[in-house]
Amino acid sequence: MAALPYVHDVKDMSRLLGLVLKSTTPGTLVATHLVANGFTPSAADEAVVFLEGLGLIDAEGRPTDAWIAYRDAEQPADTLQQIVREAYAPLVELTDAGPVPQTDLLARADDTDGEADATAVVATFTALCERAGISLTAPAPAAAPVRSRREVLHDVSDLMQRAVDEFEQARRCLAAELPRPAHVAAWNSFVALAFAQLADDDFSALRISPRRASLGVDELMRLVHGSELIRILVKHELVPAADKTALDDLLRQRNDCASPLPYTPDRATTATYLSAILGVSAQISGGTTSDAAAPSTPPPPTTPR
Repeated sequence: MAALPYVHDVKDMSRLLGLVLKSTTPGTLVATHLVANGFTPSAADEAVVFLEGLGLIDAEGRPTDAWIAYRDAEQPADTLQQIVREAYAPLVELTDAGPVPQTDLLARADDTDGEADATAVVATFTALCERAGISLTAPAPAAAPVRSRREVLHDVSDLMQRAVDEFEQARRCLAAELPRPAHVAAWNSFVALAFAQLADDDFSALRISPRRASLGVDELMRLVHGSELIRILVKHELVPAADKTALDDLLRQRNDCASPLPYTPDRATTATYLSAILGVSAQISGGTTSDAAAPSTPPPPTTPR
């Protein structure tokens, strides 16, 4: 299992999340950045590892989709709740069933990663739950109302059409020499198609909390960040685990184009990106790119004028 993230001083956790919400998003977050914000060198090094464990930065220290979702959320606690549920899945599995003794949490933390400080893991987890509004003592929530099959099929139809429209927008941006919005629109097309594939049982794979149980499709799409979506697609075998790295790279390119970073891919790179999106879209939809609902093939790259 993956290591559970922690800090030895939970006050550092609160300060870190405050920085994410209030400071300018850095291109790359390194320990020296945190030292400049009042952390000791040792605490800064630990904090970088902690933020990566939460999925807020990647292995190179670049803010992830989860960072952006948390920073821009109208209700940050709701987004933090999903981050905590993913990062501490073994502990959440215990607490979702009802009140759990501290000794059980410590034992699970120790079993998950014997090299970690189990006490620090549980203390960090508990503090994060409090900040995110996750109750560790409340009984399991009641099941969400089940929507009709007709409502679900309407969502599927809408999502498939959205996938077509977004990919066509990406093609138009490519033709107009607008590579950054082309990347974003192509990724949006893939996301819509992915949601359509997950809609059959009313998005049960995405409705992992009481908060999500009552959300409509658009709200779910805003709340589920890209890295979580990729993990869900792999978990439900819509995407082979071996292809996760390639999808992560497509998401990274999308994020680079959607952020203020000085990154402008050339036309050939953008055309290649659209082709890659078309490929993974065909994969999760069973290879039916000839269907009316599938995005059309992008034009071959040409030499930029």
